[in-house]
Amino acid sequence: MELIEFKWKREVPEDFIVKETAEYPFSDSGNYYLYLLIKRNLSTRDLAEKLQFSYAGMKDKLALTFQYVSFDKFIGNYKKEKIDSKSWYILKFVGRIKKKIKIGQLKGNRFFINLRDLKTEERNWFINYYDIQRINNNWKKGRNLIKKLFKSPKRKLKWRENFFIDSYLSYLWNKSLELYLKERVSGHFIKEKNETFFIPELEDFQALPKFWTILGYKKKLLESEIYYEKILKEEGFELKEFLELLRKLRIKGDYRMTYVLVRDFKKVGNYVFFYLPKGSYATMYLKHLQMETS
Repeated sequence: MELIEFKWKREVPEDFIVKETAEYPFSDSGNYYLYLLIKRNLSTRDLAEKLQFSYAGMKDKLALTFQYVSFDKFIGNYKKEKIDSKSWYILKFVGRIKKKIKIGQLKGNRFFINLRDLKTEERNWFINYYDIQRINNNWKKGRNLIKKLFKSPKRKLKWRENFFIDSYLSYLWNKSLELYLKERVSGHFIKEKNETFFIPELEDFQALPKFWTILGYKKKLLESEIYYEKILKEEGFELKEFLELLRKLRIKGDYRMTYVLVRDFKKVGNYVFFYLPKGSYATMYLKHLQMETS
């Protein structure tokens, strides 16, 4: 199968603009304070640690992003800080809410992306792989941690350890679904950094399973079981033992959409505009948009 390099590269934060969509009911007696955070060239997590706010989703660092965050105290109607010549943030008070924002508490995101010289084809859907922001370099650390935890699983994991394990589970999700797809349809591979992704060529994508299981002890594997067995065996694990370890670690698993339909797509010059549900990667959509001959 053909392997092609992913051609798109962002050069400045304005090449990748993200606006979060969410609904938080206001309450005059609410104990938390809702703010709109606009940031440039800053990571959500680093800023959250500095300012002590809660957020629903991580937003890219090399980007211009708009998202909602909550504080447990009022910090003023408007706050702006310039970190350096390339990085700044703005906080604008929106209203009071009863509960603080939690991870995942959003509907989706609207994207405004400068394609630059990327040659694209028409496509209104894509396979919902986890992209390199999630897995690159991290999944191997997660695999090594899993191997150590087989010897001593009964302990509370640190945030970073959970992150690495989640990255590995995301990698396994990608590879098990890829194996399923390669058995059924033709396609090509696209590569970015150290990771490759199988881009299928099929017309009736709705014939695919709507959801694919993220490994965990509480979720049924359904069609994914035989593919996880094969992938885990290549990784040096047995599925049954792996699931037992996840049970000890209290990792329940989940179901992730196999493919995503893109909404409100528009192309104007070098820019594309579109909406994706939460958890989906705009950069993965760009990988599917890229022409094989690009």
